[in-house]
Amino acid sequence: MGILFAADPSPFSDMFVESWWIWLIAAVALIALVGVFHYFFLVRLPLWIVMHTIYRVRVVGAENIPLTGPALLVCNHVSYIDPLLILSAQSRKVRFFMWAPFTRLLFLRWIVRAVKVIPIQGTAGPRAIIQALRTASESLQNGEVVCIFAEGGVTRTGFLLPFQRGFEQILKKSPVPIIPVCLDHVWGSIFSFQGGKVFWKLPKGIPFVTHVSFGKPLPPTSDAFTVRQVIQRMSAESAVRRSPERRPVHRQFVRMAVSHPFRSCILDANAVKPELTYGETLVGIKLLLKRLKPLLGNDAMVAVWLPPGAGAAMANMCLACLGKTSVNLNYTSAPNIIQSAIQQCGVKKVLTSKLFTHKLPLDPGPGVELIYLEEFRKSITKTERILAMIGIILLPGFIHEYLLMGLGGHKADDLCTIIFSSGSTGDPKGVMLTHGNVAANCESVAQAIDPGPKDRLLGMLPFFHSFGYTVTLWVPLQVGASIVYHANPLQQREIGELCKKNQCTIFLSTPTFLRSYLRRCEPDDFKSLRIIVCGAEKLPPTLAQEFKQKFGVEPLEGYGCTELSPVAAVNVPDFQDGNSRQPGNKPGTIGLPIPGVAARIVHRETLQDLPQGQEGLLLMYGANVMKGYLGRDDLTQKKIVDGGWYITGDLAFLDTEGFITITGREERFAKIGGEMVPLEKVEDELHQILKTNDRLLAVTAIPDPKKGERIIVLHLPLTYTTAKDVWKQLNERGLPNIYVPSQRDFYQVAELPILGSGKLDLKKCKQMAQDVAGGGGD
Repeated sequence: MGILFAADPSPFSDMFVESWWIWLIAAVALIALVGVFHYFFLVRLPLWIVMHTIYRVRVVGAENIPLTGPALLVCNHVSYIDPLLILSAQSRKVRFFMWAPFTRLLFLRWIVRAVKVIPIQGTAGPRAIIQALRTASESLQNGEVVCIFAEGGVTRTGFLLPFQRGFEQILKKSPVPIIPVCLDHVWGSIFSFQGGKVFWKLPKGIPFVTHVSFGKPLPPTSDAFTVRQVIQRMSAESAVRRSPERRPVHRQFVRMAVSHPFRSCILDANAVKPELTYGETLVGIKLLLKRLKPLLGNDAMVAVWLPPGAGAAMANMCLACLGKTSVNLNYTSAPNIIQSAIQQCGVKKVLTSKLFTHKLPLDPGPGVELIYLEEFRKSITKTERILAMIGIILLPGFIHEYLLMGLGGHKADDLCTIIFSSGSTGDPKGVMLTHGNVAANCESVAQAIDPGPKDRLLGMLPFFHSFGYTVTLWVPLQVGASIVYHANPLQQREIGELCKKNQCTIFLSTPTFLRSYLRRCEPDDFKSLRIIVCGAEKLPPTLAQEFKQKFGVEPLEGYGCTELSPVAAVNVPDFQDGNSRQPGNKPGTIGLPIPGVAARIVHRETLQDLPQGQEGLLLMYGANVMKGYLGRDDLTQKKIVDGGWYITGDLAFLDTEGFITITGREERFAKIGGEMVPLEKVEDELHQILKTNDRLLAVTAIPDPKKGERIIVLHLPLTYTTAKDVWKQLNERGLPNIYVPSQRDFYQVAELPILGSGKLDLKKCKQMAQDVAGGGGD
């Protein structure tokens, strides 16, 4: 053809001229094809390779992203790989906001250009930010999909941070649907700040499974708080969906023990061997299993009558490995309450020790056998111990888990333990917690306080207390930390010396116990602690300040209840790096919901959501919500509503950053003349008048034929003042008249009733008030 064209080019010239439009279409098609393959080779293909080798991305709700047209994705920010996770989870091209210095990194330029990121430079002043927001608005007007990480930065704490309001400005100019996006189980990847650093840590697993959820479209008028609440709920829903994937806590312990057999595990000065490694603990459990299995037979539930320590820990671990449901009995309760728990659970066997039953005798009732654990020690030979340890060292974890111990059939929905509620407001109820509940709460707590192999946790809360069972037993065993046990939280000086001697770094306590440590412990006893968390009751800010002044560490308030396995919210130390700050602690609040848990405030009667800042009933949702109350389906249905939300019974409100403030408890209100009076408010005012952190009084209410109820103040002997003077000062504090009890309703008592957990026994307070109220006031 070239020869013919050279001889006479006119026919070909005419042909080209006449078919110019065909060539134009072909050229455009070629350019488009190159563009498509350019995006494919630079973005889609590398993503496919990474997400099918190093990562596994589980996607929910991708159909909520429109196939065409604009949408604004609003997402939480957990790691530096978040944009790639979103790109891999759906088919649309997405424009992301990116911190401007990152766009200049050589190894990121290819993807920056391919996805047309929107650079944003916060330090360049408001004009640069406005320009970035304007670019996003124009992209939406052009029918593109834009994604903004509304927290304004990658989380350093693992918590969902407050949402910035920049996306609201975008939507004012370009009102398009908001697609909420939740990234779950990304914390812990090498691209997250888990452990305080990025990259320089070993991956937890390859492939690393992550979850991306796309929610239903929200109207463009939705504000930052509303969108944050939706994404927090999506995070909790994702945590619930992941329940079958979580390894039960006892199986995770086996894996940890095989991986690190020589790492310190349990320290208990009262045990036969004061310190056990992970390997030695697993050896003890294996040998104990052989002896317990024929004795326990087909019993579904087995009770434990032991204080916190190596014996109680190993007993609970053995029961979990045997597929039995543990019932840790409350040895501070009355005998009839203990026998009621045994009967409700159908317990036929109780694991205990002769030493403990000598100190605290147990009458379990007819047909119930006591099994003394120390009797098995005589039958265990040195050869058995050596062979078991050799097996742990030589064989991989899955061999022990599945073949040697037969734990593979234990599922997330199997019952793990029955914990009877404290009964602070009524009769104790058996709370059924599954392996999924406990494993989920351990995962969330570990993400919140970030314990590691170098940490030592000081454990003195009993295992019949859900805080003690989950947090001081199972959480350390999941991450390879060690636990230092002490049986009696009331031995203040011994607790302080134990913390100092073992250089403990994490301490979990209650305000009641902290008050006693403040009086009796030395200033350097708690010097080694990096975090101390208080639960079970309100932490007075003055107590936290005085504790920090003396010991150098500030107690942080947390929140939970048995029905939530138990931790639901907590304050953590703020992150501060130069001008960058991420809030973690707000004194006076119970903190933020822990990762994987959602909170909402509803009307007390209609259970409809209330606006931000308005007081209402606190509801919690997550994989940590109990299975139900033992034998009380009616009560379970009253407390778990709307597809899994637990009604806590506490009154609270949420601030703009998501922190929760408890304002009272439904049971701690008196109805006087048709109005609700918060008894805790009256109690706080009285303690402020007395200028003390010690609990010197309790406020309760009893029936009154004229007003409905009347307020009663029970107080310990007052040293520097009188009840009359206190009453006069209360009248001068500007409270409504209805809040102020009569002077005759102040009663001196020898002691205030306290539960074993350190909480005020509200039920006994009311009974005491009814007993003394007929005798006149001070």
